[in-house]
Amino acid sequence: MRGIFAYMGYQPLPIIQALNLLQLLENEQEADEKNPVGGHGAGIAYLDKRDKIILTKVGGTTSSPVDDLKQQMRVTRETRSGLILGHVRRASPEFDKTIPYAECTQPYEPACIRAARFTTLSAHNGFLQNYRPLRDRLAQRHHLESEKRMLIDSEVIAHLHEELLAQFEDPTKTGSRLYEQIEGNNAIVTIIINKQETHLHGIHRGRTRGLTIWTNLKGEALLCSREDPVQHVLYKFLLENNYKIIVAVRRTDTAHIRAHFSLDSKPNEV
Repeated sequence: MRGIFAYMGYQPLPIIQALNLLQLLENEQEADEKNPVGGHGAGIAYLDKRDKIILTKVGGTTSSPVDDLKQQMRVTRETRSGLILGHVRRASPEFDKTIPYAECTQPYEPACIRAARFTTLSAHNGFLQNYRPLRDRLAQRHHLESEKRMLIDSEVIAHLHEELLAQFEDPTKTGSRLYEQIEGNNAIVTIIINKQETHLHGIHRGRTRGLTIWTNLKGEALLCSREDPVQHVLYKFLLENNYKIIVAVRRTDTAHIRAHFSLDSKPNEV
């Protein structure tokens, strides 16, 4: 199980705030939970002012992975983005041996289809039961970075989504196709970028560590596995930009949800 934070909006967020939020999410643990949400790795991806994806990931160590991420990135308070996808890892038991490796940490940015019109990012919380059959059915040649250590279920999702986008070239339709193919308890957040628009797609099937979704009348959106870290770090931002919760799945809930948001330009261009 893991924790996800995603933001897509015209108002850029300071990356340091996103990292502070991930640090709270990393340690989030309700009284009857055996383990915190994170602690086995962390990663963050964001779109910079040059329309370049900046992706940084670290594996698990004896310290806080988000602390390690902060030290590696060394961002200033002026570093901001309107498109952010962050992740904290809590490895499933079958993947315990992969905890030290950044290749096994999310987000994932597949780039295996040269003619693809879209740039994609993906983060996943849960366990994809059919990840090996899905890996075997990928039609095109893919390089999965986690296979250097051990194939991770979450990375299969990213590459499957890349193939679906290349096939259908419709972010809404591919979200539905992805939803139909996954098995098990899963929450998935994907970001899709092309020259004209940006999309954020959220999927929840079954029971996970949770998923809360905020949006406003501009179509901006924010997603997180837990509500409290967002309220703690971004309370003023949510209030000033009129965000409202439209989905609140707790970790004890069973829910089947698809949510899709789009902006008609890249957030950093506005």
